[in-house]
Amino acid sequence: HPAIRDITLMAGVVAGMDAVWFAVFVLYVIKVLHQQPGAYGLLLAIGAVGGILAGAGGAALTRRIGPWHSLLIAGLVVAATQAGLGLTGNVIIAAVLLMLSSAAFALCSMTVVTMLQREVPDALLGRVNSVFGTVTQGAEALGAIAGGILAAAAGIRAPMLAGAVPIAVVTVFTGWRHRTASQRPRDRLAA
Repeated sequence: HPAIRDITLMAGVVAGMDAVWFAVFVLYVIKVLHQQPGAYGLLLAIGAVGGILAGAGGAALTRRIGPWHSLLIAGLVVAATQAGLGLTGNVIIAAVLLMLSSAAFALCSMTVVTMLQREVPDALLGRVNSVFGTVTQGAEALGAIAGGILAAAAGIRAPMLAGAVPIAVVTVFTGWRHRTASQRPRDRLAA
């Protein structure tokens, strides 16, 4: 099924590229933002607020604009915030970017899982979820390894910057491939 394949691919890229920078985030906080180690926890908490807000309002947003548009917005925000993190050394800007990134990541996750649950027949849902989990968790593991290697080779900012382009590309590609579905509000995946 093309839609399931594409959202799985998108989720894998987003998860993997997110893990690339998150693997070295504590070093970023200390070496780039010049904060004490305790600021790491505070920044994580600020980021979590974004995820909580998306959890509270994401379903309403997706009902209003449709799942394909939600994925397009979420993916582009994740890409932009990763680039922003790689470019900033300001802790306040980084905190705002983390909140936005977490909100977008949560919106993307909620939308993808809902799309999978609605589209996949009950008899196949366990198998599809298993493949989906293997793709996303495998991408996260590989992304974390790549993040450490990239940071060692090119500096702490490099992992943040590296993920922006692949996420933007897969997001635009997915949005383009399913542009007609996003224009049909009664499409099965747009419900």
